[in-house]
Amino acid sequence: MSDHDATGRPRHSVRPTQKDIAAAVGVSQAAVSMVLNKAETPSVPSETRKRILKVAGELGYQPHHAARTLRSARTLTLASVVPDITNPFYAGVVRGLQTTAAPAGYDVLIYNTDGRPEGEQRALKWLQQGRADGVVGMFYHLRPSDFGTLARYKLPMVLFGQPSGKRTVLPVDYMFMDNVEAAAAMTRLLIGKGHRRIAMILTEFGPGRRRAIGYQAVMRDAGLEPRLVIDQTSSPEAGVRAMESLLAEGDARPTAVFGANDVLAIGAMRAARDAGLSIPSDMAIAGFDDVPTAGLLGLTTVRQPDFELGAWAAKALIERLKPGGLELPSRNLEWTFEIVERISA
Repeated sequence: MSDHDATGRPRHSVRPTQKDIAAAVGVSQAAVSMVLNKAETPSVPSETRKRILKVAGELGYQPHHAARTLRSARTLTLASVVPDITNPFYAGVVRGLQTTAAPAGYDVLIYNTDGRPEGEQRALKWLQQGRADGVVGMFYHLRPSDFGTLARYKLPMVLFGQPSGKRTVLPVDYMFMDNVEAAAAMTRLLIGKGHRRIAMILTEFGPGRRRAIGYQAVMRDAGLEPRLVIDQTSSPEAGVRAMESLLAEGDARPTAVFGANDVLAIGAMRAARDAGLSIPSDMAIAGFDDVPTAGLLGLTTVRQPDFELGAWAAKALIERLKPGGLELPSRNLEWTFEIVERISA
């Protein structure tokens, strides 16, 4: 049997190669390589370029990842280290990261830490193994000195959170928001609607701690008593537990509950409704993040641009990975928040 089909193109029992494309088009393998690697060169005419791309598509050609990484000494992968991939906010960030990274030739890997110190340490060791060319991360427990071991690898990073002010040899960019003021604004909104007994539910780790500072400050300035309910996990079930404990206080229970994230607030809504309460007439509830489900449930919340944050992070990393990018000064993106009023409050 001939090694070529009726059109003169090679038959394949394994993945098609650049050599196969070159044979089918009648050009050199070097020309195919330049076209598929998006190299702009006048030595390959426009019509020939089109034919190469057409044949590559017909043959189902895909670049060999191992060969590409060997040639470039890179993984062509970006890592996203998140505390809870089940939280829709982080999923939105990853989506923005992936959508921007893919056209530049980068895949995205997700590493979930559960927001725990041991999880973050494992992620750090994983990064030290050269698993990715850059990382977007939210770390609650690691300090700037903990990232020093990555300095020898010159791994570019985009971190959630305000810069510490300490000098670092790492190429690091930061994304942050004023969590204190955002939570303060939401608390002022609830007080403005007549609530005096307002509780806040949060987890023992994460940005909820900063948000609690804003909530407590506004409550005390208004002469009101703050009430924090802290759970070990960030989940709807944690929100249910928190709300059930508040409802057990009887007549002293709060008239409004502020969740440090939407996941907790949604769990609180479920528990309130299961107890026969009407939202918001019996119990007002607010959240933080504005995940997609928040709009469906009518949850008043603080909006963060999750997709846009992921896209910005990807652009920052890709720029760092270009020649000279590692020497760029640290950049900071401070994003603004928006209070979104819906029927839950």
